[in-house]
Amino acid sequence: MGSTALSANSIVLPENFEERGTLDLKKDKKASLAIQLLFGSLVVLMVVLARWLEFPIDSTWSAAHSILATVVMGIAYVIVHELTHGVAIRVLSGVRAEYFFRFPFVCTGSKAFFNKTSFIVISLTPVVLWGIVLVILLLVLPPDYFLSIYILIGLNFAGAAGDYVQAYVVSKLPPSALIQDDGKQSRVFLAR
Repeated sequence: MGSTALSANSIVLPENFEERGTLDLKKDKKASLAIQLLFGSLVVLMVVLARWLEFPIDSTWSAAHSILATVVMGIAYVIVHELTHGVAIRVLSGVRAEYFFRFPFVCTGSKAFFNKTSFIVISLTPVVLWGIVLVILLLVLPPDYFLSIYILIGLNFAGAAGDYVQAYVVSKLPPSALIQDDGKQSRVFLAR
């Protein structure tokens, strides 16, 4: 089952470790359903919260300008979200991350092997960091930006549903587990 000691991150799999499982968010029906339900629930929550708190949706911008600004900011957000995963991977392993599109996901992967704590940090860093930044922007930018930034906050929290599922699954692994996520699947390794 593995020891209770936390394994060190590594760019090479230690000799006494072997693969014991995988998680493919696209192929695993339970994980995919969990992501979809979590995403949908968070979107509904954001809409209900906006209505309940009567957030302002008025703007001096035209509808076309608002839509264009929101779409451009959304695309930029997805890029910086994945780049943030990549920076966390680089900081925690010294290995450069790889980026690619795997419909409907934008993915970041690495050949490095991470312990549980590092993997969870990598998974959740973008949603936490950008959640804080976006809430601050919501509070300080002029009212014309409010709806666009609020939508980005929803994208941040709902769009990280796959990250939440991965962090949850990894949190249930033994402390000595090593996880490698190449962006297509996460492979779990335990000591023999």
